[in-house]
Amino acid sequence: MVILKNHSHSHVNLPEDIIQNIFTFLPIKDAIATSSTVASKYKRSWRHNRRLVFDIELYFKYNDQNLAKIVDHVFNSHEGAEIETFQLRINPYGIEVLLKKWLQICTQKNLEELDLHLFQSNFTVEFSVFNALHKLKTLKLARCVIELPQIPNGLKFLKTLCLHNLHITEDVFDILIKHCKMLQVVDLVQCFTIEKLNLIAREHKYFKKLKIVRCQDLKEIQIDSPTLHSFFYSGNFLIVRIAQGMQLYEASLIFIPSKNYIQSSKLEALVNDISHVSILTITPLLIEGISARIRDGVFREAQYCFMNLRELQLLMEGGMFCNPYDITMFLKNCPSLTKLFIDLDGYQFDLGVYWEMHQKHLLENCDHKFTQLNVVVLRNFKFLPAELELVKAILQRATILERMIFVPPKKKGRSMFKSEDAPRYDELFCSWRSSTRTRVMLHEKCVEMTFLNPTHSKSWIDAC
Repeated sequence: MVILKNHSHSHVNLPEDIIQNIFTFLPIKDAIATSSTVASKYKRSWRHNRRLVFDIELYFKYNDQNLAKIVDHVFNSHEGAEIETFQLRINPYGIEVLLKKWLQICTQKNLEELDLHLFQSNFTVEFSVFNALHKLKTLKLARCVIELPQIPNGLKFLKTLCLHNLHITEDVFDILIKHCKMLQVVDLVQCFTIEKLNLIAREHKYFKKLKIVRCQDLKEIQIDSPTLHSFFYSGNFLIVRIAQGMQLYEASLIFIPSKNYIQSSKLEALVNDISHVSILTITPLLIEGISARIRDGVFREAQYCFMNLRELQLLMEGGMFCNPYDITMFLKNCPSLTKLFIDLDGYQFDLGVYWEMHQKHLLENCDHKFTQLNVVVLRNFKFLPAELELVKAILQRATILERMIFVPPKKKGRSMFKSEDAPRYDELFCSWRSSTRTRVMLHEKCVEMTFLNPTHSKSWIDAC
């Protein structure tokens, strides 16, 4: 960044709009601080700043009343015709009148992004605000109450909608979806009250991504959106129905383990609805729900096929009985799979009597080959006998496998793998591998090469 200093030999003659833009791209705190170092003709430029960003750093630096005074001073001093962004992290208790005032000012200055993260849920964003935000493109609200008219006059250009920790009803969600035809992204994180989410967006030409995280009251999701590209869900198991003709590109379904009985028919319906995805992250619940059982009076596997699936990530935490046989049978139905990531994360395969008397024999006699599988990464791998059964099943069937990578768990910052065991495992793996091209490698640290990491990071939930 170039700072214009007040040198007597400098001659700068910039148009007014450029002067105003000098500070537009700085957060307001930096714009104010920088104004003291520039020539006198630029000292008021911060008053035209369009990015009023009062982030978490300021929240921790000042108490609520002092932070409110700073924000109020900035709004009272603002002389620009536009405010593109208003971001605020604050406790609204005692400053509700000021909050309403700031929002009212934003409605008069063509606001494009509103990011309001409150630390108590007693403040209401009134319908008059939504009616007046005609140019808003991004709306992020946390811990507040929203009043929405049946037909909002504003929000027509809204592209990103993120609602965190707030009460939302089916009617309010329906209004937002029906009215905001430019929507591209919807995030619902720890929202409550809503039990059935109907995302009917057949007329939306740009809708790409839906993310739902830990909405505890939610029981059912129905999606009908031909342009939807990505679906991310984390929470309790629920009914998810995706309309015919939709072809998702990626999905992440992280179900919280449940002791309640879940009908296998619901899981099979979900598998069939997402069978067109190319990238998939799942937990064992999905595999366990479609494993071999009595169906229509006959003991058999479920009928499904992930024809387009190129990358699969399996997060084993919370598994009940999923074992190497179940995983292998699932992979058998992914004929185009090239990358496989499995995070054991403390899970231990239970190879009991049923495995010894039935599944082990079936697996040994299964002659299916993984003809496209190229990379396998096994994280938190402890080289236990049951885990080695999974490695054996994969190595024997992966005909063009180039890399199998083990990332062992750590204890007190140190790897739990014993280096003296390496020659024994090398010999074992060489005897199992179907392809002489296969390189079996041990990484003491997480794999840093981008192409050896899953597309879906485990941290996407924490980032919400």
